[in-house]
Amino acid sequence: MVKDKDKSLKNLSDVLGVKFKDKSLLDKALVHRSYASQHQIAKDNERLEYLGDSILNACVTDFLYHRFPEKNEGDLTKIRARLVSRRKLKEWGAELNLKDYIFLGEDVEKYVGEGYTHIVEDTLEAIIGAIYLDRGFKTVYRFIEKYIKQQDFYRIFDFKSKLQEYSLNRYKTIPAYNIIRESGPPHQRTFVVQVEVNGRICGEGLGGSKKEAQQNAAKQAFEKLETERN
Repeated sequence: MVKDKDKSLKNLSDVLGVKFKDKSLLDKALVHRSYASQHQIAKDNERLEYLGDSILNACVTDFLYHRFPEKNEGDLTKIRARLVSRRKLKEWGAELNLKDYIFLGEDVEKYVGEGYTHIVEDTLEAIIGAIYLDRGFKTVYRFIEKYIKQQDFYRIFDFKSKLQEYSLNRYKTIPAYNIIRESGPPHQRTFVVQVEVNGRICGEGLGGSKKEAQQNAAKQAFEKLETERN
C-alpha cells in the first residue's frame, strides 16, 4: 500500500492517462472499506464502484454495438460478459498495477497480493466511476475504449479454434467439417456444412462461403457441447 497519498494520486493519474480536476474523487476510489473502518474515514469507494460498474457496461455495450453490426444480441452479450468479467478486470488492474495504489486495512492487505479477493477489480470499477464524475462520459469512454481495443476479438469469435481446442482436450481428436450442400449461382453461392466431433455430428452451419459456414457450424457445436458438459 502506498503511504504518500499525494504521490500515489499523481502517479496513478499518469498511469491512467487521465488528469483529474477533483483529485479527491480518485482518492476516494482507492479507499477500501477496511481502510476506512480502521482509520475512521467516513466514506469508502463502494458507491463509486456501483456507479463504475454501470458505466463500464454501458461503454462496452455501445462499443460492441457499433463495432460488430453483423453480430446478433446473443453474441454481443457473450463478448460483453467476457470483457467485464472478474478475470478480465483483474488482468486490466494488474496491467495498471492497481494493488500498489489501493488503501487497505492491515487485516486484508496481504490477501490482495495473493489474489484471494476482488478488491482490485472493485477498485478499477470505482476509478471508472470517479473518471465519469470528474471528466464526463466522453473521457471515461475513451479510457475504456483503449482497454477494449487491446482485446483479441478474432480469437473470441473464432469458434473453429475454440471447438478444436475443446475437442483436442477432451477427445484427443480434431473436428471434421463436411460440405453437405451447395446452392445458388457461382457469384452468390450458399454452403451448408456439418461438423463432427469424436465421430458425432454436433453442429450444422449456413454461410455465403465455406469458412463462414464452418464457423457457424463450429459455433453451434461448441455451444451444444458446452451445454451438455454443464
